[in-house]
Amino acid sequence: MELKERIVQEASLLFFENGIRNITMSDIANHLGISKRTLYEIFKDKEDLLEFCVDERIGRAGKEMRQMATSSENVISSLMQVYRKHLDEVHNTNKSVIHELKKYHPRIYRKIECYRGLGVSLLAPLCKKGVEQGLIRTDVNFEICLWLLESQFKMLMEGDFIPLEKFGVNEFVRTIILNFVRGIATPKGNEMIDKVVLETSTSENN
Repeated sequence: MELKERIVQEASLLFFENGIRNITMSDIANHLGISKRTLYEIFKDKEDLLEFCVDERIGRAGKEMRQMATSSENVISSLMQVYRKHLDEVHNTNKSVIHELKKYHPRIYRKIECYRGLGVSLLAPLCKKGVEQGLIRTDVNFEICLWLLESQFKMLMEGDFIPLEKFGVNEFVRTIILNFVRGIATPKGNEMIDKVVLETSTSENN
């Protein structure tokens, strides 16, 4: 792995787990065991490095989304994979990161907003495929439903009024996804959802 790639990966973890303003270029250099001078020879400043981190994260997430949209044996499996991906994303992101991007790095934050649109464009054809499989209802505007789904996750990541201390992130993510998938699924699709939920609960408890 090239040094630049390693720096981006490690810095991304530090930024998203601890918050952007809590991490300095000195922290990153010390974490990697390199000099600050070496770091500045590759990235002109913290904002430059942060942008590479966000670009890498968005690129990886988009690739995973495309794989989910094409590799699963059915649409329900793919949508439940989206649930697991969103759960991981919320778990591994410090809540202050989105606020800091929005306030101090608006140009970089707009890239995340564009990624949300990419998620909708990738999942809409998947939902249409689900209609062909008899798993998704025919009377649903998928694009609107997917934007509503993205809006709920945005609210979860950015809103200060959601009582996470009462219910926990897991329960919110689980409820958002299950309400969405059950709402667009046919009876046949809901039977499959019940099976996936049961298998997931069993594996989590073992």
